[in-house]
Amino acid sequence: MPIYEYACNACNEIFALLQWTQDEKDTACPRCGSQNIKKLVSQFSCSSPADSGFSSGGSSSGLSGGG
Repeated sequence: MPIYEYACNACNEIFALLQWTQDEKDTACPRCGSQNIKKLVSQFSCSSPADSGFSSGGSSSGLSGGG
């Protein structure tokens, strides 16, 4: 289930919810209850095992070239 971030246009609260896309129409601000909200473009993070050479900072220094 994805996490979505929202901003309330009524009270300026920014909040995140774990929800299915079809449940989006019922979303309300947890602070004031307003449904006048806007979905934000949120950042994401990736993690992998430590021995993979990847880090959540986007560095690929642990990879070797193939050519």
